[in-house]
Amino acid sequence: MHRPSLKPYLFIILLAAGILLGVKGLPAYYGSWLNTPADASNTGNVIFDIQFGDSGQTVTENLKQEGLISNGYFFYWYLDQENLGYQIQSGRFVLSPSMTPMEIVNNITSGKGQMALTIPEGWTIQKIDNELMEMGLIQFGEFTTAVQNYQTYLNSTDFYIFPYPWLLQDDWTIPSLEGYLFPETYYVDPSTFTCDEMIKRLLTTFESKFLSSENLEKITASNHSLNDIVIIASIVEREALLDEDRPIIAGILWKRLDNDWKLDADSTLVYVTGGELTAEDLSLDSPYNTRLYKDLPPTAISNPGLPSLEAALNPEASDYWFYLNDQETGKAHYGATLEEHNQNIETWLR
Repeated sequence: MHRPSLKPYLFIILLAAGILLGVKGLPAYYGSWLNTPADASNTGNVIFDIQFGDSGQTVTENLKQEGLISNGYFFYWYLDQENLGYQIQSGRFVLSPSMTPMEIVNNITSGKGQMALTIPEGWTIQKIDNELMEMGLIQFGEFTTAVQNYQTYLNSTDFYIFPYPWLLQDDWTIPSLEGYLFPETYYVDPSTFTCDEMIKRLLTTFESKFLSSENLEKITASNHSLNDIVIIASIVEREALLDEDRPIIAGILWKRLDNDWKLDADSTLVYVTGGELTAEDLSLDSPYNTRLYKDLPPTAISNPGLPSLEAALNPEASDYWFYLNDQETGKAHYGATLEEHNQNIETWLR
C-alpha cells in the first residue's frame, strides 16, 4: 500500500511556523525601526515643507522621497495608530536623515522641533511679520510692534549697552530697521521663539555679512552714510531683476541723486501703496514718491540682499541716466539720453 509523502505537509507546517515567528517578531522589529535613523551617518539638514492641509499619507510619501525615513508603511501605520495625522503642523521643518522616525514625528506634530524661516531678498518688515504669523510663531503684528519697540530702544539713553554701535551715527540713529534685517534662512525653535531675539539675529547677520573691515573703510571713504547706502541698496533690490545689473542701476541712482535729479523709482511708491501703481498713485503726496520729491525716501523700502548692498557700496560708473527691465528676460536696458530711453520703451515695453 502506497504511503502519502510527508513533504507537502512538512512544508505547510514550516511555512506556518515561519509566519507565526515573523508576526511575533514584528513588534520587536517595528519598535527598533522607530528608533533607527534612515541614515545615521548623514547629519545634514533638510528643509522639509508641510503645506496646510497635507494628509498623513502625503507627508509620509514626501518624507520617504526625501530619504528621511526608510519605510513609509511603518511610518504611516504609526501615525494612524496613534491618531497623529491630525496633529501634523504646517510649516518648514529642519529635519535630517540622522533623526529617528520618532524624532521626526515629534518634530512635525508637537510644534517643538526646529523650523526654517526663509526671508527672501526684498521682503519688508510687514512681509516678515506675515510669514511668522503663517508659521504659527506669532500673532499678526507682533513682529512689526517688536521692531518699533526696538527702534524706541535705539533712541533711548542706554547707548552704552547697545550691541550694534554702527546703528548709532554721530548722536543720530537710523529712522527705521527696515533695510537692516538681513535676508537669509534661519533655523528657529518654536518653543523658545521671541521677536526680540529674532531681530537681534537679523541685525547680527547683517553685521557679519556686510560690515567687514574692508566695507567699513569703503563706507567711510564714500562720503555717504551707512543709512543712505542701505536705502539705495533697498531700491536697487526692487528695481533690478538680475545681479549683473545691480551695480549699473546703483550707479545711475547715485548719479541722479548727486546731480539733483529725482530718483524716479516707482518701487519707492509701491512701498507705500503695496501693489500695482495707478495713474492716481503717481501723484500721491508722499515722501516715498520719488517722482515728485528729490532726495532719498525717509527709510529703506525693503531688506536687501548682499548683491544689492555690495552694488550700492560699489556702484558702476556709466554714461547712462535711464534704465528699464525686460519683463521676459529680466535684463535691464539702458539709455544715456531720454531719446534712447524712449526708444527702449518702444522696443521692450510696447
